[in-house]
Amino acid sequence: MTERASGHRIPLTEWIRSFRTFHYSIASSSLIPALRLTRSLADEICKVKEETGRSPTPSRFDWIDSIVVYSQSKRSNEISFDIENAFDTILTDEDDDDIRVEILPILFDNTENDERPMDGILYSLGIVFYEIFSGGGRPAELEQTQIVETTNGCETGTEELFDEGFNPFLQGETIHHDGELSMYQNMLSDYNLSDDDSRSSYDMAFQGDGDGPRKRRTQNENYDMCSVSVEPLKEKGVPRSVCDLIANMLDCANGTLRKDETYQDMSEVRDDLQLLLDKPSIYLHDQDIERLSTIGLQIGDTLFGRNAELSTIKEAYRRSVSGDSELVTIYGHSGTGKSLLALEFGKYLLSDGGILLTGKFDQRQQGKPFSALASAFNQYCGILLQNCELAPSKHKLAHQINHVLGREAHHLAKLIPNLASILGLESNCIIHDEGCTNAQNRLQYLLCRFVEVISSTFAATVTLCLDDLQWADSASIAAVNQLLLTGGLASPNAKFFFLGCYREGETDNRDSLWKTLCNNDLVSARSTDVKLDCMDEEALTTMVSETLCLLPRLTRSLSSIIYHKTKGDPLFVSRLMISLSKEGLLRPSLSWRRWEWDKEKIQCQKLPDDVAMFFTNSIEALSEDVKASLCVLSCFGSSTKTAFMKTLERLLHKNLLNNLDIAVEEGLLDKKDGRYHFSHDRIQEAAYNMMNFLDQGRFHFSYGMALASLVAGEGDDSVLLTAANQLNLAGPEAVQEKSQNVIVANLNLQAGKKAMEMSDFVLAYSYFDNGISFLRKKHWEKHYKLSLELFDSAAKCALTNGDIVSLELVSEQVIAYGRSYEDKLNVLYLFTCALGCSSRLPDSIEKSIEILRKLGIDLQEWRNTEACVQETITLLSTRTDEEILNTRQMTEPKMIIALKFLGKLEVGMTQTKPRSVPFVTQKIIELSLAKGMSPMSPIGFVYFGAFISKRGDIISGYRYVKLALSLLDKVGAESASEVICIATQVKIFVEPIQAALEYHDDGYAASMVAGDVFIALLNTLLKNSCMYVAGVKLQTMLEKHDKFERLAKENNHSIFLVHIKQLQRDILRLIGSDEDEEVTIPEHEKLIASNNSVLKTFCFRKAYISFMFRSYDDAKEYVSKFFDCRENAWAHLMVTHINNALYTGLISFGVARKSRDAQCWFARGNESKLTFKRWADSCQWTFENKWYLLEAEESFCHNDYDYEVAKLFYKQAISSAKLHKFVHEEALAYELAAYFYFELGETEQSMEYFLAAHERYHEWGAFGKCNSLFEFVKSSFSPASIESDVAP
Repeated sequence: MTERASGHRIPLTEWIRSFRTFHYSIASSSLIPALRLTRSLADEICKVKEETGRSPTPSRFDWIDSIVVYSQSKRSNEISFDIENAFDTILTDEDDDDIRVEILPILFDNTENDERPMDGILYSLGIVFYEIFSGGGRPAELEQTQIVETTNGCETGTEELFDEGFNPFLQGETIHHDGELSMYQNMLSDYNLSDDDSRSSYDMAFQGDGDGPRKRRTQNENYDMCSVSVEPLKEKGVPRSVCDLIANMLDCANGTLRKDETYQDMSEVRDDLQLLLDKPSIYLHDQDIERLSTIGLQIGDTLFGRNAELSTIKEAYRRSVSGDSELVTIYGHSGTGKSLLALEFGKYLLSDGGILLTGKFDQRQQGKPFSALASAFNQYCGILLQNCELAPSKHKLAHQINHVLGREAHHLAKLIPNLASILGLESNCIIHDEGCTNAQNRLQYLLCRFVEVISSTFAATVTLCLDDLQWADSASIAAVNQLLLTGGLASPNAKFFFLGCYREGETDNRDSLWKTLCNNDLVSARSTDVKLDCMDEEALTTMVSETLCLLPRLTRSLSSIIYHKTKGDPLFVSRLMISLSKEGLLRPSLSWRRWEWDKEKIQCQKLPDDVAMFFTNSIEALSEDVKASLCVLSCFGSSTKTAFMKTLERLLHKNLLNNLDIAVEEGLLDKKDGRYHFSHDRIQEAAYNMMNFLDQGRFHFSYGMALASLVAGEGDDSVLLTAANQLNLAGPEAVQEKSQNVIVANLNLQAGKKAMEMSDFVLAYSYFDNGISFLRKKHWEKHYKLSLELFDSAAKCALTNGDIVSLELVSEQVIAYGRSYEDKLNVLYLFTCALGCSSRLPDSIEKSIEILRKLGIDLQEWRNTEACVQETITLLSTRTDEEILNTRQMTEPKMIIALKFLGKLEVGMTQTKPRSVPFVTQKIIELSLAKGMSPMSPIGFVYFGAFISKRGDIISGYRYVKLALSLLDKVGAESASEVICIATQVKIFVEPIQAALEYHDDGYAASMVAGDVFIALLNTLLKNSCMYVAGVKLQTMLEKHDKFERLAKENNHSIFLVHIKQLQRDILRLIGSDEDEEVTIPEHEKLIASNNSVLKTFCFRKAYISFMFRSYDDAKEYVSKFFDCRENAWAHLMVTHINNALYTGLISFGVARKSRDAQCWFARGNESKLTFKRWADSCQWTFENKWYLLEAEESFCHNDYDYEVAKLFYKQAISSAKLHKFVHEEALAYELAAYFYFELGETEQSMEYFLAAHERYHEWGAFGKCNSLFEFVKSSFSPASIESDVAP
């Protein structure tokens, strides 16, 4: 027996009888089962029509006797059939499919393609629905009609319901049938309808409830349909929507009520019943008409017609949860519902356990640093602070932030005030440092770490949703880009998802940083664009229907008018409906208890084609005072604090708040969370554009000056930034008195400094530039200090922003009008830094040396380098490390700036004039010991340690490196990034290189905290080089190099791109990738030709890869070029020297065995061998195996008596490489030993070593090298001797 066959069939009359005692209120347990029953009944009729083409015979009397209720609850198997149990099952089951109906064949005839009028069928079913919801009570009108017909002899004969002897409801039995719709075909053919008047006892089951016999129904083909009232149903508490539905079915006959609302087809009835079940809160529940009459039409935040777009965003989010960061942008014209779609996604995200940060950019509030970004993070922290239930989460987050960011969290707290509260920081204790190289880069890095902490702490994806990106400031875009950039989030457990909304057509002229956000070459995140157009008519119909809580069938006429007037613009639709409500054309009807409208008047109403003009007209209809107040509010953006407007009301002596509250009542504003919000940006724009251009400037200036009076007294940063922004929007043309120029310039200076503290250097430059524009002629004479400070600050911001042209223009002014050389030093320093960053490093060095001479500091580069080094050693020998660490702090401003010049020279000369580096180092150490320690002093000590380490005294060098690191705790971390970077290069010659890798991670973090991307990239490049030496798997290195390449591209550092491209090509060649073909890039070729350090690296990489693939002629050519430029290379010890010495030594010994100039090449190889022997004395772990391998290769060059020595050294090299975890060098030692035995003719030993080399190379991931090795073996050994294990 099937599950369905296990259910019970109950006569509909019995089912109805069970509900006679129920009251059909919304809360009634009988209402939903009744709705399910009626929906099923309508559905069954539709299915029969679709499958057989037949419809039931219209009749107002006997349908109910031909309907069977079918309960197919799973509990039916557990109980024997009992009518009361069956009723209980129907009432308590929540499954929609557990209540079904069957219509017995008697109701259908055998006519195919029935064209029977639908009105009679709908009317007959309406009568059945009436009886269902009335609890068995028949319409009084029908009862009266039947009495009249009987009295007049109209009862002309009756038909038995079933053939004699047919009893489908025998107690305890069930009807068995197979299939669903096909049963009607079987039943119609199998059962012969009878005209026999005899009545069986089973007929009584349909016609009474025990109180007396039910009146016999008659069937009359020529029946008349009388008018029926549904008022009795309303009195029983049946919801009005159900009563109206039944009335509309009966209207098919009545024709006296709303003719346009009558049903035309049974499918409409079925669909309406389904909506009542699916969305009872919208369509089933009665509306509070009295309340609606008071408050008017309310447009909610429900999303209509955007299911596909929402699914796209959800899918992208799910990918971010399980994979990499994702970027989704929603775009479309204003009013298409971008923000609403983002809001709907936010609901889903929060229900899914995600973390949501939301912010909104504002065209009139661009004077606040990182306005939307800061607001998003601050709002999230505020939620943690305000919700007591989230206290454990707050403490957990605070602990993790302190652990990961330490004191650097102070810099984030400037931008995110609520974070300061979470961390327990007082605002007056937050550090405002001046030593950061690039505070904006630092902030980007710290934001990335903050997102990591949030995501990792709560094991959830952090979603940042920013609205109105078309108004985004470039600093915020750069910060978001950094979050999306590969490597931006270092932790593999941190997940990030970005959702942005912007208006289509309003970003084309934005600066290049906007394009960066969507640049897949730089951003590793997968990007998805979601475009929103206007709603189609079906979606608009749904919107109108659900807004009015009326079934779509009833609102379609209104929806059609609105669609053609608005073209489906969602914003226009909502505002038009509100407008119609205000005008009384769309109103709640107290008599009908629902919304009604005047279709003809709405159709005739003239509307503007543009929604902006519609808003303008709406505002124009307000009183002058309200319009003026809206204009004031529009000057401050789309959202403003109520307290701020109250302050402004007091300053301007205007009645703002009351007027704005009137606008709230008109639906133009929202008032919530202590803020006034324009209901939409287009309303704010309409209000603002009601003022002409001159009035806009005049009002902005008056508001700014009014707020300026509060800045000194209240000390509120928000008021300061708002005042300055208002004045700058007005411009110098709005100034009315000369004295105001200085006030505005000073205000911009303060605002610019505040923006710098908050790490928004683009905005800070804008403030300084605006301040300069307000200065009048002869300002250098009359306001020298103000002018110098504005120009100095602007120059610093210009350098940070990479705006070299602006830096030059600003610097020229200071150099021309500065009253002393000391006043010019800041811009001169910034200018030399700019030269170094713009590929003019030699010019930067010469300019710095010239400036130092003017400060009385002569490097005396003509001296002997060795003498200089000895003088420095002697100077340091007079003091202990403790005495050096306790040296006083430098206080003389001129010397402090001089140390900055020397620190920059140290880095520059290391690349271009390495012979002069000791002279710079000596000066830094001399001045630090004589004048006091400055933040630049550790640079001198670390470079000195690295320099003497390269000369061979690694132990002494290691001492000075550690001293430099200790000095950082004394003088501050301004130079920490560079010091850690250089110190790590010395450490790897003392400590195992695998363990030293993490030091470069510290250097990278310190660099990013200082905002020094150059040193951060240098740390990354050197770490990647260390990984190569350490034998990290090639695929892992390739991934690291790809991330590094994107970071270098994003920051436009060509010199690093040249280095990384060379390393990438070598790795791809070793892996055996098809992507290793070299592509010539003109800019890179120029750098190779002009920069000795880059040229040296290029020649070495070419020599290395030629050696690895046994192209000895190329290896010899490039290693010769390498030796030619080696002398003029980096002055201090670096990781690159390790591979340089190893492979140039191996190539030299290889060339010596075959070259006529053997002695020269042998000497070069011997130099490398002795270098590794010396290094092995300081760090056996890293250098022993390399020294042994060079010893073996050197012995291979000698006569026969050294071959046994060579064998011993090969074995030692292999053993040491294996012991110290250098798998790549173990493979290399095996390979070179195999060639050695091959030359001796010991093929068996040679084959064994080739096999071992192949295995180790494969373990390293060098599959291309494995292939090359296999080809050599295949061509050099007989097939019989080649083991299958050698095959690639």
